[in-house]
Amino acid sequence: MVSKIRLKLLFVLLISFTTVVFAQTNDAKKPQMNFLGAYEGGQPNVSIIKLLDPTDDVLCYVLMPDNAARKQVDKDKWVYEANAVGSISCLKVIVPVMPISPKTKSSSSKKE
Repeated sequence: MVSKIRLKLLFVLLISFTTVVFAQTNDAKKPQMNFLGAYEGGQPNVSIIKLLDPTDDVLCYVLMPDNAARKQVDKDKWVYEANAVGSISCLKVIVPVMPISPKTKSSSSKKE
């Protein structure tokens, strides 16, 4: 009987401990994607931004306006105006672990 009570108490403590741990990790800093370049978007004031997520090896291209139009409605509040430009395309890339060096003439020729 006593062991069942201890087991239940242990279970309750473990559940409460895990919720406290998860609550503390909400303030963790989010990882950032690496900016690789900006390219002409094919329209005036539009660019294609190239980003790399190094944690998952994902490459993304973002089509977006160069400036976000906005207007101030209150002292501390802004409203962003709509635009017709915006899309994102991502793909998984294979990132080599070691750079591949070109074959040299001496290593590719056979000794006779």
